[in-house]
Amino acid sequence: MAGKGVGFALIFAVLLSLLASATVYFTKLDEGILYWFVNAGSFVVLGFASFVTARRARSHGLFYGLAIGGIYAVLTALIGAIAYPPFIGIAAFLKRLGFALLAGACGGILGVNY
Repeated sequence: MAGKGVGFALIFAVLLSLLASATVYFTKLDEGILYWFVNAGSFVVLGFASFVTARRARSHGLFYGLAIGGIYAVLTALIGAIAYPPFIGIAAFLKRLGFALLAGACGGILGVNY
């Protein structure tokens, strides 16, 4: 069940990144906004994916949310390291991991309770 949530989050993160890139390309917005847009979008996407997964499971929302957040952080770090060879570093990865775990936990808990 968590695998579907991670897949959902990855697909929507890619779509969100494409939308943000197209917006910057076709407008006069600064490219620096992409960093904030992708981070905020990832938080929303992870929260929503965890919410939906926990809602379907009807239990263990914190567990599913943490699993989805952790797997998402590891997969995105691996994809980033393969696509853009220098690894982001341990400190940046730990920030990303904490961010993803928080988003997943919030979504999972809300999914079970609402």
